Order: sequence, then C-alpha cells, then structure tokens
Amino acid sequence: MKKVLTLFLVSVLILVVSLMGISFAKTDVNEVTDVTSENSITVSGQGIVYAKPDVGYVNVGVEIQRLTAKEASEENAKIMNQIVSALLKLGVKEDDLTTLDYSIQPVYNYPEKEAPVLVGYMVRNNLSIKITKKLANGDLDTGFLSEVLDAATSNGANVISGLSFDISNKDELKLEAIKLAMEDAKKKAEAALEVVDEKIKGVAEINISDVYYPVYRDVKNITSEMQTPIFTGTESVQVTVNVKFIF
Repeated sequence: MKKVLTLFLVSVLILVVSLMGISFAKTDVNEVTDVTSENSITVSGQGIVYAKPDVGYVNVGVEIQRLTAKEASEENAKIMNQIVSALLKLGVKEDDLTTLDYSIQPVYNYPEKEAPVLVGYMVRNNLSIKITKKLANGDLDTGFLSEVLDAATSNGANVISGLSFDISNKDELKLEAIKLAMEDAKKKAEAALEVVDEKIKGVAEINISDVYYPVYRDVKNITSEMQTPIFTGTESVQVTVNVKFIF
C-alpha cells in the first residue's frame, strides 16, 4: 500500500513540475526596426576613349613536309633560323620573339577502300613577333612592321597570321573612360530629376564594366615580292557604369 502511494505522489510531482515548466517558458519576441527608405534613381552612362595602337603583333610560321621526320625537322629548323637571324639583324629584340607552337605529324593518303598510306611528315613551327618600335611622334612604326613581314617571307616563312595591334597604356585610358561614363550618368540623372524638381543628394551604388576592342588585320597572300602596307587604325576602350543616385 505504501509503495503504491509513493508511486502516486511521484507521478503527481512530475506532472506539477512539467506544468510549471510550461508556464515559465520564454516566448520569442521579434524586434522590428523602422527603416526610412530614400528615393533613388538608377541610370547607365557610357564613356569611350579612342587611341592609336603603339604595339603590334604578328605570327610567322614555317611548314615543311618531307618523307622522313628528320628531313622535315632539319629543313624547318634551317629556314626558321634564317628568319630569326634576319629579324634580329633588322632590329627586332630577341625578347620580343616567342615560339607559339612546334609540331611533327605524320601525313597519310587515304585510298578508297584501302588502308591509309604514310606519305611523309609535316613539321610546323610558328613564331610570334612583337613590334614596339615607334616614330618620333610616338606612333607605332608600321613601316618597320612591313619590313619585318617582308624579311620573314623572303627568308622562307610560308605562314603569316594573327596581325593585331594593342595599346600599352590601356589602364590609363580606362580611368579616363570611367570619368566620362560617370559624367554621362550624372547628366542623365540630373535631366530626369529636373522635371520633378529634385536634385541629386548622393550616390548609393556604382557598377562598372569595361570593354576593350583590339584591332586585327588580315595578312594573307603576302609574298616576298611585295612591299606590305600596314595601317593600324584606332582602337577604343569603352566603359559602362550603372549608378544608383539618391535624391
């Protein structure tokens, strides 16, 4: 009897404690912050800066096919050495010469309904040439670039490709283009706000994206008998900004 009574009292105590736990449990309270939003307008602006290229690049190559890989590689090396010697003698800096690729590949004929027939080996060697020589006014010396191409072809280069031009101070031009783009965006925002009698009070956000347009030229069909005319044209650095103005 005492044991049953004890179990009953323990059960009652557990129930009371449980009820007390529920009654004293904390309730989460969400804090609400009052934020006053500001009026804003988002506009885009563009800035473009043009400049004449002052660096040139061109790739010259030698492709030789012979019966054996040894014959093809030896003749290819002989011609490429002639080309490099002529370029250095002309005034091209050795640091401005870079080997782009060198490959030796078997060449097959594929007779109809017959097994492929090995007919020789093709060796390709391509060299990139950087031209930095300038005229007295700072422009790229395109006449010298023409001499480089003519020297390469007259000494055995049979592949010419990748003629392109670059600007050495693109970072400076980009900063100038950013300023122009921001001025453009500000003018647009001011014009829009003037209609509703508002003025710019500040800037909340600025996003900048830039685009650079290198200039490429087609230099196919160059032969050693012709003086190669080269024209650099102009290049552009373009920047677009998206600006969120507060008013």
